[in-house]
Amino acid sequence: MVDPLQNEAEILGQCANGDADAFGQLVNHYQELIYNVVVRMLGKREDAQDVAQKVFLKAYRRLDTFQGESRFGTWLCSIAVNEAISERRRQSAARRSGAVPLSTLDNDLDCPFDPPSDGPGPEQPLEAEEMMGRIRAAVNELSDDYRAVVVLRDIEGLDYNAISQALGCSCGTIKSRLHRARLQLRAKLKGLVTS
Repeated sequence: MVDPLQNEAEILGQCANGDADAFGQLVNHYQELIYNVVVRMLGKREDAQDVAQKVFLKAYRRLDTFQGESRFGTWLCSIAVNEAISERRRQSAARRSGAVPLSTLDNDLDCPFDPPSDGPGPEQPLEAEEMMGRIRAAVNELSDDYRAVVVLRDIEGLDYNAISQALGCSCGTIKSRLHRARLQLRAKLKGLVTS
C-alpha cells in the first residue's frame, strides 16, 4: 500500500475548498496504485486507464463524503474495486448483447503483420510467460469478491483492516474470502504451482 502524502490532511482540506491543483497532487501520488488495482481486477490494460480516470473523477465529485475514518488511499481503492466490478459487468452485458468492443475496431486491418513490441525479446523464457498468463487467467476467473481480496491483499499488499474498510465488510469475511480464493487458485493452477 502506498503511504499517505506527508501533508495529506492539509491537501484534503484544500480539495474540500475547491482547489483542483491540490487534488492533482493526490492523483499523482495514488495513480499507480489505483491503475494497478483496476488492471488486475479487469485483467485488461486497455480498459484500466479509462476506469482509473473514472475513479479519480468520482472521488473528486464525492470528496465531501470522505470522512477520514480510513486512509484516503483505502477510500480510493474501494472506489477502484467498485468501478472495476461495474466495468466487468458492463463488458459482460455487452458481450451477451452482441456488441463489438471498440478496442477491436482500433486494429489496422491493412497491416499484414503484428509489429514487434518494445518489450523483452525472444531470450525471455516462454515457460515463465506461459505461467504468468495462466496465473492471470486463473485470477480473472475468480468471482468479483474473491478477485478483489486477492488483488488487494496478495498483489497490492494491503492489510486486512484496510481491505475491510475498502470493501465494507469485516476482517473475518476478508480472511474467509481470501482463503477460499486461494483454494480456488490452487485448484485451477494444480500442476503449475507446488505448495
